[in-house]
Amino acid sequence: MKTTTTGGQAAGEKEGTITAIANALADLQAAYDDRDRALADYLGVGRTDLRCLDLITRGGPQTASALGARLHLTRGSMTTLIDRLERAGYVRRREDPSHGKRKLITLTQRLADAIAPAIEARRATGMRELRRFSTEELRVIQRFLETTLAGQETVRQAYLSLASTGEPIRKPEAGPGPPAPERR
Repeated sequence: MKTTTTGGQAAGEKEGTITAIANALADLQAAYDDRDRALADYLGVGRTDLRCLDLITRGGPQTASALGARLHLTRGSMTTLIDRLERAGYVRRREDPSHGKRKLITLTQRLADAIAPAIEARRATGMRELRRFSTEELRVIQRFLETTLAGQETVRQAYLSLASTGEPIRKPEAGPGPPAPERR
C-alpha cells in the first residue's frame, strides 16, 4: 500500500531523485568512455596513452615518474609509453629548468592542433551549462563531485584488495587462440 503522507511522498521523491542521479552518473561515465575511445582511435593511441596525454594537458609538463605513479605503471612501462607517444609526435622530453638531470614530458604543438577543435567545443558547452547554475548550486555540485571522486579511490582500493586475496572471479577461458610458436 502506498503512503500518501507528505513525509512519505517526500521520501519517495528523494529516493527516486537519488536513483535518477545514480543512473545519470552511470550514463555519463559510459559517454565519457565512448568519447575517450573515439579520441584514442582518432589519435591512433591506446587508452592508457590517452590518459597520460590528459594528465599532461590538465597538469602541465611532468616527470615520467610522476605520470607513472598516476597511471600505476612501472618505470619500464612508462618509458615504453612515452617512447610510443614521442614517435607519434604527441610529446617531447625536455630538460627541467629547475633540475639539471631531470626530464619533463611536454605536449607538442602537433597534439594541440589535433585536439583543439574538440576540446574548445567541449569546454564551451560545459562552461555554458555551468553558468546556468547559481553560485550556491555550483558549490553543491562541486562538493558532490569531490566526495564522489574521493569515494572512487576507496572502491579502487577494495578491488585491489579483492584481487590480491586469491583467484579471480572468472578465469580467462583457454580458447583456440593463435598457435604456439614452434620450438627448435
